[in-house]
Amino acid sequence: MPAFINTDNSNKKRKIYNANLAGESMGAAEDKMKEMVIRAFEKNADFTTNQITNPKGYTLRFEITKFSSQGGDVSCTITGEILRYPKSQSKHGAKDEKVMVNRDWSNSASVSGRGTDAVVQCVEAILELMVPKSIPVMKIDMTRR
Repeated sequence: MPAFINTDNSNKKRKIYNANLAGESMGAAEDKMKEMVIRAFEKNADFTTNQITNPKGYTLRFEITKFSSQGGDVSCTITGEILRYPKSQSKHGAKDEKVMVNRDWSNSASVSGRGTDAVVQCVEAILELMVPKSIPVMKIDMTRR
């Protein structure tokens, strides 16, 4: 069975795609993050973003940690984490969300342009590089689970 990639960003208190720093472009940036994750795994038989019974896999959490929009340029930095999914049960019965496979890797980009389109292009440029780099890390971790 393929490893499940969680892309559910519906919990506003615990978002897995967080673009709060992008202001009014936040929704479009978060949608682009989700799209880039789905795109990276849609043709990889070892992973699925489709709902499956008893899923076991990963959550790729991304957050814009630096953002600047000045003149005709937008720049941003995105930090990512790879978390095991579902949350693991601790010895004391609590669910531990922070079982990390890899943490705090980041990348930055700058694009020319203004508004939401430029923010989305910035996010896309970064995640085109970051998401594929998560695949070998998750494949290795799956052999340990």
